[in-house]
Amino acid sequence: MSGVILQDERDYEIINGKIYMMSRPNMNHIRITGNIFGIFQRFLMDKECEVFSEPDVFFNEENNFIPDIVVLCDKSKDKYKGIYGAPDLVIEILSPSTDVKDLGEKKDVYGKTGVKEYWIVDPKSKKIIVYYLSGGSLEINNVYYYCTAKQIEKMPDDEKKAIVSSFKSLIFSDLEIELSQVFKNVVDLGLY
Repeated sequence: MSGVILQDERDYEIINGKIYMMSRPNMNHIRITGNIFGIFQRFLMDKECEVFSEPDVFFNEENNFIPDIVVLCDKSKDKYKGIYGAPDLVIEILSPSTDVKDLGEKKDVYGKTGVKEYWIVDPKSKKIIVYYLSGGSLEINNVYYYCTAKQIEKMPDDEKKAIVSSFKSLIFSDLEIELSQVFKNVVDLGLY
C-alpha cells in the first residue's frame, strides 16, 4: 500500500498499511453517535472548533481512518475529501468487529499522530474510557460507567456515593458530558 492515499467514497479503513472493510453500525451505535454529536454540536456553536461524524481522516499513506466522531479545531486540516492530520478529539464507539482495532492499533496511531483526547464508548457495558495525549502516546485518564436509576436503587449506599453521572472533556474543560445523555435510548439487548 506504499505511496497511495485512497480518496474515494469508501467503506474501508487503512490501518498500518492494511485495508479493513467496515460494516454497517447497529441501532445502539447510531443512537450513541447521534447523542454525542448533538452534545458537541450544541457546545461548539459559535466556536472555532467543529464536530464531524464519520469523516475520512488521512494521517499518512499507511493510516486513513473513518472515526465515528471527531472534533477539529485546526481549520487548515479541513479539506474537500476529509481531514488531513490529527483531529483534536476522536471518539470511537465499539462494535464486535472493531473493538480490538479501536483499543489497539488505531489508538496507537491516534497517539503517535497527535490526537489530544480519545474516547472509547462501549455500548454493551455503557462505559466511556477517556485517554489523553502524553509524550506521544495515549494514556487512560478515567473510565466512566453509566448506571440506570434501577441499578442505582439496588446498590449499597457507599456504592451510590461513588457514582459519577457526568464528566468534563480534557480539552474542553467547560463542557460537562452527562452519561445519561450519551446513552439515551440505548437498548439493553446484551449485544453491541
